[in-house]
Amino acid sequence: MRAWVIKTGEPVPYLPAESGDRLFRTGLMAQTLMDAGHEVTWWTGQFHHQLKHHRDVQPDRVLRPSEAGPDMVFLSSRGYRSHITPARFLDHAQVRRGFLRLASDLPRPDVMICAWPTIDLAYAATTFGRAHGIPVVLDIRDLWPDIFYERITAKTGLPFKGYFWPWERMGKRAMQNANAVISITQGMLDWAHTRFARETTNLDRVFYQSQSATPAVPDAEFWQARGVDLAAPKTRLVWSGTLISHLDIQTLLAAIETLPQSAADKLEFVFCGSGDLTPRIEEMAARLPHVIYGGWVSQNALSALYEASHIGMICYLDRFDFQLSIPNKVADFTRSGLRTLTNLDGELDRVLGPHDLLIRYKTGDADDLGAVLRRIADEPERYRGKTDAGPRLFSELFDAKVVMAEFVRYVEGIADQGAT
Repeated sequence: MRAWVIKTGEPVPYLPAESGDRLFRTGLMAQTLMDAGHEVTWWTGQFHHQLKHHRDVQPDRVLRPSEAGPDMVFLSSRGYRSHITPARFLDHAQVRRGFLRLASDLPRPDVMICAWPTIDLAYAATTFGRAHGIPVVLDIRDLWPDIFYERITAKTGLPFKGYFWPWERMGKRAMQNANAVISITQGMLDWAHTRFARETTNLDRVFYQSQSATPAVPDAEFWQARGVDLAAPKTRLVWSGTLISHLDIQTLLAAIETLPQSAADKLEFVFCGSGDLTPRIEEMAARLPHVIYGGWVSQNALSALYEASHIGMICYLDRFDFQLSIPNKVADFTRSGLRTLTNLDGELDRVLGPHDLLIRYKTGDADDLGAVLRRIADEPERYRGKTDAGPRLFSELFDAKVVMAEFVRYVEGIADQGAT
């Protein structure tokens, strides 16, 4: 079977410059399909979404960056500096046109799996699939375009829903022309059906975000070189991901600032990632002994950190898209036996809540979160212990070996059935 997986915005560990990253959802899809004996081409962008630079690769041609990985096509585009800007819309349109131009010159696949977002590529994949009788599976990862409407309305105070009419048109056509729709949660899958008036079929289903059951080789030396004692008798809380101001991390930082010394001495907060809050966190780390800033760290360094930590932090906005999602890092937290400090309800609460894996606080309430942090400091016997429930839940829902094996069987069935 020949399969195309289509997703921009993910790290590509097959490239030397990104070898410190791990395979995320599309990378795992591609690798698992290859391991099952199938021929795979991964379509992505030359522009690196997270780091905002162009990869040093030849664009718009089939490459094999690693003998262990799939063929790849890095579609050229102009790039952009911020997430909500006309330059980003132009970038995505350029990638869509590039895919449609290049796809016609390559041997036809038996099946295509395309992530949503971007809407442009979802439209391109379903348009190409419909024209050539190729079944297409759309994988809903984020609630575009509604999250853009939400953010613009929050900034301007003006209603904005429906204004991105090209995405509205392309989105509806893509959703209705797809042979199957999958997603990372049931809530997101239900949103897709309702939002674009798609009739539910027995091929539409959920595959949770997954990770390997074997973590990366721990790199404790990374932390030793920065003077961080991972063996210190403290309750360690970890943030791993983007550090941006429109999340509820602002509430977390405010709560940390007001901790009494008696609680601060028993806790350690480690922040890994980058974003517009980086300068503030660096300043806090220089001033407060219980705050550590690691920067953008390798997966090996994260593995060592998770092993020596007790609580993972997910402080997002209490917004509809976050409510319907389960962040990718939940797989890391459950595998490592960490509880999760969060303000979110929704899918995260539905899946983790019954297993006593959540520590809750009220969105935007630094006083409430401060009280929660003081309780964590005062009860080390409860909060420093690893949970057995986390690894059990990981093995059931988030283990890539289990999830991706079922995914391969699913895709093989779609390919055998063909376009309908």
